[in-house]
Amino acid sequence: MKNLLAIISVLALASACSDEKSATVVGAQAASQAQAQDQDQVESQAQAESQVDHSRAPNPGSAETLPSLDEILPEQFSILTEPWLGDLDGMQERHAVRVLVISGGPQFFYFQGKPRGLMFELLVRYQKHLNSKLDRGLHAVEVIPMPVSRDRLIPALLAGQADLIAADLTKTEIRSSMVDFSRSFIDDVDEVLVFGPASPAGIESVDDLAGKSVYVRASSSYFEHVTALSAEFAERGLEPIRVELANELFRTQDILEMVNAGLVSATVVDGYKANYWAKIFPDIEVRNDLVVNSGGDIAWVFRKDSPLLAESINDFVGRNREGTLIGNILIKRYLENIKWVRNATSEASMARLRPLLELFRAGGEAANLDPLMLVAQAYQESELDHSKKSPVGAVGIMQVKPSTAADKNVGIDDISSPVDNIRAGALYMRFLMDRYFSGDDMDGLQQWMFALAAYNAGPAKIQRLRRQAEAEGHDPNRWMENVELVVARKVGRETVNYVRNVFKYYVAYRMTWEAIESRNSIGDVKSLDLTQPVKPDQ
Repeated sequence: MKNLLAIISVLALASACSDEKSATVVGAQAASQAQAQDQDQVESQAQAESQVDHSRAPNPGSAETLPSLDEILPEQFSILTEPWLGDLDGMQERHAVRVLVISGGPQFFYFQGKPRGLMFELLVRYQKHLNSKLDRGLHAVEVIPMPVSRDRLIPALLAGQADLIAADLTKTEIRSSMVDFSRSFIDDVDEVLVFGPASPAGIESVDDLAGKSVYVRASSSYFEHVTALSAEFAERGLEPIRVELANELFRTQDILEMVNAGLVSATVVDGYKANYWAKIFPDIEVRNDLVVNSGGDIAWVFRKDSPLLAESINDFVGRNREGTLIGNILIKRYLENIKWVRNATSEASMARLRPLLELFRAGGEAANLDPLMLVAQAYQESELDHSKKSPVGAVGIMQVKPSTAADKNVGIDDISSPVDNIRAGALYMRFLMDRYFSGDDMDGLQQWMFALAAYNAGPAKIQRLRRQAEAEGHDPNRWMENVELVVARKVGRETVNYVRNVFKYYVAYRMTWEAIESRNSIGDVKSLDLTQPVKPDQ
């Protein structure tokens, strides 16, 4: 149980991830980190000279190949996703609600490296809602967003690899036979046809789809309803609809972009989504008059026989659905505001990281660290803004003090450029890991977490609190649910939140980046003639 809690806790939806994070907090955090660097220099100079051997250090992630998250943290990540079936009371004991989300579009996306989206904000609010009833303090239940492709949502939930689906799923007969739905966030939704430059002319009614092509994902409610419509056509003697099966990694906006470009002729989309993306794709034609399915309910999803979770979620939905003040604000922010439509388009926001990633890759190679670990830390330090400077002199994207960078343990005299600033931060992290947190009793993940804490609060302080934690009966080689408890009590929540936030950013960056790379390698689509009924998993 301690291992599970240790891994789950790092994925908190902390307040720093929401709009409540301010420049004042960032500045105070930078000041604390700069003071920690000063403390380290004094402490390290008192120690004997030693040459760090990077080749023997535990490696939390290779900087050369950007391996998958499972390859980087095989044991720890498997603990997070290992099968577990239970209700909310068990989740409270585990301190976690694992939530599947869809990355991209208005639900969950990145803007200037920061997580945004309708579902993200709802999950932040749900975590606060849940813990306000529990009064847990540091032992709060964490709501963990886990981005996956749409076809994995229900299978992963049923397999016990997650506890909740927070996505825009429409309640259907087939889905309802497998899972339960919450109260609807949005109801009375129509699924409508969307055409583009390659669409056939003369389609004036739904019956005119007979013999025509429609491009949808097999896991979608659109597929289920187009299949039913095609079966109805067959009963009436009409030619069946031809369905082109989209790769499951394609999102709604990817498919609409293909329709807009004339690569496919037509698709089916929820009406509100189609009208949303029509603000971006000028050549799509949203046919609100051609409805494939009407009166749909969009809700969150959980396993059957989960009455406690159902009660909690339904209470939350009632306070935050469409028609409530919060629900209307979020819908207006993400479904009506053209700014957020543009921000969520394609991979534009994550693409901003590509030039920087090369710099982080170089820093990661120098320090034997995964570059996305450094990206996550840099976001927490400066929000990836190299112009940031703290009141006590920490500068740049990694918020390093020039004196720390010039120290013999880092050896970089000028950190005015992003590449040298990133390299200095990376080498300083490696120094902390090797000097203070290496050894057979601490694995690579814990080594990295303790180094993050030392980067923020100073290694001498963290070492002292490790000894105190051991005296109090905690494991001095485990950060979460052990040493962090003493740090929170003696130092405050800043360092605890710092470590949690960086790791949360890292996991989200990693999973999102893998999804982007997968979409970029997608091959040709399959075409399916619905002359016979087709199961949704075909």
